[in-house]
Amino acid sequence: MTPKISLKEKQREDRERLILHYAERVMLEKGYHDVSMDEIAAGVGVAKGTLYLHFPKKEDLAYALVKPKMQSFLSSVEEAKALSDGPKEKLMYLLKRELTGAFFQFLLKSGSDMTTIFKSYETEINEMLPQIFSGIHEILNEGIRKGLFEPELPVEFMSSAFINLFEPHLYKEMVMVRSMPADVYIRHTANLFFRGIMKSKETE
Repeated sequence: MTPKISLKEKQREDRERLILHYAERVMLEKGYHDVSMDEIAAGVGVAKGTLYLHFPKKEDLAYALVKPKMQSFLSSVEEAKALSDGPKEKLMYLLKRELTGAFFQFLLKSGSDMTTIFKSYETEINEMLPQIFSGIHEILNEGIRKGLFEPELPVEFMSSAFINLFEPHLYKEMVMVRSMPADVYIRHTANLFFRGIMKSKETE
């Protein structure tokens, strides 16, 4: 049986949801650095002190937005691993899903300096990132076993190269500034990555 929560606790949870919803909207519109806690408090309709009771720093608020998106990325890795397709198709699934997913789009549109947040939440991040990399390693090792990916390349090198595909600056330049269709960008990005890790025919 689910324990009942008090009216006060429910009001606190509802207020926190409103804060997060509004903060995400304005950060996506204006960018992380151009949004102040004063603006968020005023937009939600709460006192600044009330906002600080929920989130003592803007970094805390931003991380509260980022954390579930990182968890979603991890879920996508698990979904990719579970596919019946080959390792290349699994990586393509993850690339397509996450380049249009909530985590990448938040980083892209908010312009957040994630390194600042990661320093503040190093323990939490260090628990999640190894799980993400472990799943990607599993897919890459499958590709090596099946003779698709270059066995001379360290898996750690390939996985880092794959994660770097989610660096937002190139996507912003090509898709948002130069108006390249997102599906074309994803195709070009994937082609460059796979050309670098596919096993050379000369070594077969």
